[in-house]
Amino acid sequence: MYVRILVLIALLTAYALTLGGCSASGNTGWQSLFNGKSLDGWAAMHGGSIAAWGVESDEIRVLRPDGGGWLRTKKTYRDFELEVEFIIPPGGNSGVGLRCTSVGDPAFTGFEMQIYDSYGKGASRTDCGAVYNAIPPGSQAVRPPGEWNTYRIRAVGGTLNAWLNGVHIHKNTALDARGIFRQDNQPLPLNKRATTGYIAFQDHGEGGLRLKNIRIRDLSPDPDPGGFEFAFDGTSTDGWTHRGGGSFIIENGTLIAADGPGHLFSDKTHSDIEIRAMVRVAHPEETGAPRTGNSGLYFRTVPHPENPDTWPHGYEAQIDHHDLRATNYTGCVYDKAGGAPGKPVSRDGAWFDYRILAVGTRVRTWVNGVQMVETTLDDFTSGHVAIQTHHPGNRVEFRDLRWRVPDARESIGQ
Repeated sequence: MYVRILVLIALLTAYALTLGGCSASGNTGWQSLFNGKSLDGWAAMHGGSIAAWGVESDEIRVLRPDGGGWLRTKKTYRDFELEVEFIIPPGGNSGVGLRCTSVGDPAFTGFEMQIYDSYGKGASRTDCGAVYNAIPPGSQAVRPPGEWNTYRIRAVGGTLNAWLNGVHIHKNTALDARGIFRQDNQPLPLNKRATTGYIAFQDHGEGGLRLKNIRIRDLSPDPDPGGFEFAFDGTSTDGWTHRGGGSFIIENGTLIAADGPGHLFSDKTHSDIEIRAMVRVAHPEETGAPRTGNSGLYFRTVPHPENPDTWPHGYEAQIDHHDLRATNYTGCVYDKAGGAPGKPVSRDGAWFDYRILAVGTRVRTWVNGVQMVETTLDDFTSGHVAIQTHHPGNRVEFRDLRWRVPDARESIGQ
């Protein structure tokens, strides 16, 4: 009888831990996002200052409430399971930014899981546990202000599951067409926002937010390996050269390639390279142009030797959702290699994640984590990165364009 009781206790304990949001696979694949000692691996964004945040008693705290803004990771995540413990003060307001870009308000470039003093209150789309301004939680499970709470958030593709203090507040919730910006007459559908991005935490200005035990399990099919550099400083196209027509301007950190034809060449050159960027092709209704958006991310490219203002020589990772020829749609290496799905997996009007990896003669591309191209190409070995704007009325937007030099061993791995 004594042994049976011990077994029953063990089973009940395991069940309780599962309900409490612990991963069924234990610590497998979990990585800490906060070392308890410093803000290594974190950066400030959206008008904030890293000096406004600090570490006390193994916790991240807001040290200067008037200058916090948002604190974000330096790596990006698409599919993940995130756990964090937080304290919110009386009347406090904060949030967890997910899949957000490094420019713009994280609550709306990706989406925000609301942190709010909603104890004893409702479960609206602005209360604690909500996908802010989009989807209310199934119930209100936040504890009284000053007490520790635990979020467990799992986002895979367009599906969200979330637990607050062990309560399953979002059950296979679709990240769909719901969502507004500030007002009901400002629709901003979740399924048109960034599909990959940073993890971030908000200081809303009142201070008192405390965070600890922040960890993540990256479930992305092509995880961010780190080590990337931003290709733009966020304010200008310094370090790049414009050739041909069209325009390339930066507005609020977003590079807009419009009209054309024309190209913007990086002054830097590369051989082996990995490029990652969030890209958005304007919907035809936005521009009124008779032709749909068309662009490309060139790599190992050089200006045309006879006319540097015309189409360059090199590889082009195509951006076009409407040219459905075998090697011409988004994800293809233009006129060289078709995408394995046989059709685009992204669409006009919605942000998508573009990844290009060229190591030696092996060239691969991914769109929103879906591998498009896996091929061997030996036409070009080195050159510039270039961005194309294809024709009058064209408009294509880029955020968080980053690059790194991959290890040569990556020619045989992912």
